[in-house]
Order: sequence, then C-alpha cells, then structure tokens
Amino acid sequence: MNFSFSGRHMEIGESLTQKAHEALVALEKKYRIEFLDANIVMNKDGYLFITDISVRTNTGNSYFIRERSEDPKISFDITIQKLEQNMQKKRKCSGHCSVKKVEYNSFDNPVSDEDSKGPLIIAEVLDDLPLMSVSEAANELNDKRKVFIFENIVNSSVNVVYTRFDGNIGWIDYKLQK
Repeated sequence: MNFSFSGRHMEIGESLTQKAHEALVALEKKYRIEFLDANIVMNKDGYLFITDISVRTNTGNSYFIRERSEDPKISFDITIQKLEQNMQKKRKCSGHCSVKKVEYNSFDNPVSDEDSKGPLIIAEVLDDLPLMSVSEAANELNDKRKVFIFENIVNSSVNVVYTRFDGNIGWIDYKLQK
C-alpha cells in the first residue's frame, strides 16, 4: 500500500500517523482487499480540522471521504467510519457465506432405517457474492477451499473457480438469461 499522511497549516504527529495506518490495515483485513493508494490530508481551517481520505483498491473501487470537526482526532475517526460505511455499501459481504447444516434424506421421502445411513446434505446459503476478477478468485483457492463462487467484475455474471482433479484451476462463467 502506498500510504501518505500530510498536513496543511499543521504538523501531523507520529501517533496519529500510526493510528491512521493501523486503521487502514484493519479495513484491508476486514474486507479482504488491498489498498493500492491511501492518501490522507488533514487541513486546519480556522477552528475546524478537515480530514480528506482518498483510497484506491485492487478491486477497482475508489473512495473519497471528507469530514470536519473541532478536534483533529475526532475528524479523523469520523472519516474512517464513513469510509467503512461506504465500503459496506459497495461490498455488503466480504466473501463470507453463512453455513447451515440441515439433515435431509432423499427429497422429502420418509426416513427409513436404510436411508438414515446415507450421506448428509449440507445447505450453504450465500448472503452476497463478492465482486472480484477471475485471477483474484483463483487466488482464494487453497488446501481448505476447493471451490469459490463470485460475481465477475468484468461482466457481472456468476462465476465459479475450482481446483480440478489434475491440479489445474477450472473456471465456470455462468451467464444468466434475462
């Protein structure tokens, strides 16, 4: 991340700079994104402190937030809160899905002693699909995660990347008919 924190008509202390860097790193971890550029400018205008945050992410999103307060730390805190709110609006889910374990036998058939030994069907409900490119989704695959479902950033279609039996990565681009 290219990080800069500067002040106009004021000097920025080391503690505020460190707090800003830690806040941005926490947002990166929370939303599983990378900030390519993060520029923070704090300006003193009369009795007000104005904080501007400009952020560009690896997912192609850009954010610009401006907030004013009589205290520089409060101005900064409110700006970070608004940045997080804007990030939540663009990506309501950070790629997590809620998993519900449900026991079924075969399609509403009555349970018999023979069927009770069959495999469980686990229903996974996706709250929201993460928006990313195919290469970013392929990077999400690992030893624990063999399949990853996402919304393609290029064409807004639902895509699946998966680890194939031969060790390569498979990609399914499912275009919805409207």
